[in-house]
Amino acid sequence: MTQTGAEKDGASIEGAQAIVAFAYEAGFLKRLPRAGWQLAGVASPESVAEHSFRVGVLAYVIAVQEGGNPDRAATLGLFHDLPETRTSDIASVGKRYVTSADPLAVAEDQVAGLPGVLAQHIVALVQEHESAKTPAATLEAKCSRDADKLECLLQAREYEAAGNTQVEPWITTMVDSVSTETGRRLAALAQQLPPRVWWDRFAQSYGLTELRT
Repeated sequence: MTQTGAEKDGASIEGAQAIVAFAYEAGFLKRLPRAGWQLAGVASPESVAEHSFRVGVLAYVIAVQEGGNPDRAATLGLFHDLPETRTSDIASVGKRYVTSADPLAVAEDQVAGLPGVLAQHIVALVQEHESAKTPAATLEAKCSRDADKLECLLQAREYEAAGNTQVEPWITTMVDSVSTETGRRLAALAQQLPPRVWWDRFAQSYGLTELRT
């Protein structure tokens, strides 16, 4: 039996409505704070979406250096925390007591109303990132996971530079978690270079010897 034009239009509208709903759900990550930073005394921590943005950028960079597919790695990084719209971000101290849902199962629920091919793509992204610590991990998944850890390290260094004295455990554990050669090299340098390094170099190019507002 073939679909009529009206039936096709109805399916298309329904799919588009599901995509809009999914986009609203993804936007919740902009309002969801990264819970771990509250343990470090950060009063207004970054959101999950802010974290995911730089994870995507770093995953792209690491993948280029490692000879992987940077577009794929960046997309993994962008989507990796999407299930947290349903589970929230659970700080490490809570994971000893709370059993959270499988991110893959959450992702499957999140995309249940989306057009089939789109849903498959998104679930595959979450699955690939989550497989980063398995023997079957792709290079792009490893790059995405390293980017996740490196982003946390950079954020800790930024909070440290702003006067927070309780972030050292985040720095140490993130350094120990990266696995690629590029990730390890960047993690080592991130401990040496201050967060203002990019602005210092910019200022020096204009003949300035110190930071100015």
